Amino acid sequence: MTIAAIYALYLVAFVLLDRASYIFPMAVFNVTPWNPQASLAIALVMFLGQRAIWVVFLALFAAEHLNRGTATDSMTAILVAVVLSLGYAAIAAFLRDRYPVAPALQRREEVVRLVVVITLGSLFTGLIYVSAVALALRHVTGILEAWLRFWIGDTVGVVVTLPLLLMIFDEDRRQQISRLFREKLAILQWGAVAMSLMVVFSLPELQRFKFFYLLFLPLVWIAARSGMAGTAPAMVLLQVGVVIGVHTTGMASLTVFELQTLLLALAITGFFVAVMVDERQRISDDLRRTLKLAAAGEMAAAVTHELKQPLTAMTNYANACKSMVEQLPGGAPPLVTTTLERVSAEARRAGDVVRRLRDLFRGGVPERDRVDLSQLVRQVISVFTERQPGTRIVVEKEGDDFTADIDRLQVELVLRNLLQNAVEATDKDSAAPVIVRLRKGRDTIRIEVNDAGPGIPEARLERIFEPFVTDKPTGMGVGLSMSRTIIEAHGGKLSAESGPGGRFYFTLPCAGTLRK
Repeated sequence: MTIAAIYALYLVAFVLLDRASYIFPMAVFNVTPWNPQASLAIALVMFLGQRAIWVVFLALFAAEHLNRGTATDSMTAILVAVVLSLGYAAIAAFLRDRYPVAPALQRREEVVRLVVVITLGSLFTGLIYVSAVALALRHVTGILEAWLRFWIGDTVGVVVTLPLLLMIFDEDRRQQISRLFREKLAILQWGAVAMSLMVVFSLPELQRFKFFYLLFLPLVWIAARSGMAGTAPAMVLLQVGVVIGVHTTGMASLTVFELQTLLLALAITGFFVAVMVDERQRISDDLRRTLKLAAAGEMAAAVTHELKQPLTAMTNYANACKSMVEQLPGGAPPLVTTTLERVSAEARRAGDVVRRLRDLFRGGVPERDRVDLSQLVRQVISVFTERQPGTRIVVEKEGDDFTADIDRLQVELVLRNLLQNAVEATDKDSAAPVIVRLRKGRDTIRIEVNDAGPGIPEARLERIFEPFVTDKPTGMGVGLSMSRTIIEAHGGKLSAESGPGGRFYFTLPCAGTLRK
């Protein structure tokens, strides 16, 4: 999607969301109890930078005229748009640069930063907004109440909706949310949320706050079961349900703001429970992975010990055979000499590979060289096609200077494994080649391996990287797991995308950018 299309979509979404949330406005100041459109502005500036401020200003100005034009004139609308656009841009800058928050929201400190920055940012933005409107319209009555309502409305709207917007921009989180929506359990969970809302709003108005705790039950269930990926959409549903309940039951304006305060407490509680569940799962996965790596390291050490002598003997026998045939009358035939040299070279390479894998499982990547990945890819493909005649592999490059600091043998092992999987997945009668694409980013180099096979079902995207998981009748299920370990040890990431067509890709830091 182009930048122009993103801006156009943002303008339409902002104005429509502002119109939908324009309920119970406070006279003169136009303060409403729920402002989710502010999260759109913050998210836009977080991902596109300060260049998007003018679009935020334009959307605010349009919303003032189209949705709130009866209460303000053009000069006041411009003043409001300037104040709010700068305020939202400041919040976005803090969340992106000063107190950075990753879109995946996988850590407690990130959730704390998000809540604190939004709360304080809305507080100061509301103070400037209310003061500017009061000065422009020369109206000071109710200024403190307007400030409080602005603060609560913006804080609730952004805290509830911004986490979901951020996670949608993270590929892993987006896939996780998509999988959760397709689970049968999700129907029960969302039904429980709807039922709790119906119970609360079916009670007399004075008793609703007494039973507001009922909303915690489905939210805690979702948070404990699905973490942030389930809690963020559930909070948006709860907020929408509250708005619908307010519209249909005709609650008083003051009661709405009290309810929003309770909803803010509910959101913060739900997000902290969810992120703790995510952290516990991540720690459990890391521990399980560490135990597997420890076992693999012991196995690699044992295999290295057992193979070292046979591989050394193979090299010596090959060299001895070469010496003997060279002493024959007429000398050694060139083909025999070449074959024996290759046997010796392959035996030495096999020994190096086993030794490097042992080093990987024991202590990471101790040996690194500055390597041109484009040349490395072509060399691996050349050897690969020589061993498997008839294989078609096409290389595409986007950018230049593909140098990286890597262990050459380990990355070669990853490339050969991905190429072998791609060739085996492609129909032998298919004319489509395997495509290897190199892309140069700002700090990383991305290498893709694409084939014309059936691809990987989305539900199996993560499991295929687990040890001993394979679809091949004779496969062991260790190739992709080992490949991911190698790439992560280099500071990169190995991932896959669902079909049709298989697509695996990994990233490596550019030369000189590897973090110590």
